[in-house]
Amino acid sequence: MSAQRSHQLIYVSAAKAPMASVELADLLMKARTNNKRLGVSGMLIQHEGSFLQVLEGAPTVVKPLFARIERDERHHRVVVLAQKDVDGPSFGDWSMGFVEDAHAIRDLPGFNDFFRRGFELARLASASRHARTLIEAFAEGRFRQYIRA
Repeated sequence: MSAQRSHQLIYVSAAKAPMASVELADLLMKARTNNKRLGVSGMLIQHEGSFLQVLEGAPTVVKPLFARIERDERHHRVVVLAQKDVDGPSFGDWSMGFVEDAHAIRDLPGFNDFFRRGFELARLASASRHARTLIEAFAEGRFRQYIRA
């Protein structure tokens, strides 16, 4: 029997206004709870108001979830970088990863200090080559959409 297929959607967006650490922590915890309930895995990377998110799960769940995320008033300039069916989830061992260089959220589950210590690329070993390339490009500064005054 083959592995269960999963839909993977990768997008970037920019916050409309700066978010305090408390707001980012709240976003993380709500996303983790919601995604676990929906059976969605993935990762969320935030850097100075610019976000990259990978969503993975059943297409009947991921597509409506993304439509709701896209309408969220807290961000804009939403750009889908990739969307495809994959053999299985690349980030199935985490409900959601998160990155932010702020002391207040370092102890939250899923925190990874991506930009200071470097992302644990070994955790991306099961990710598709395309997903790894997009995540690494974001880490290098591509696709970031900073808040403009």
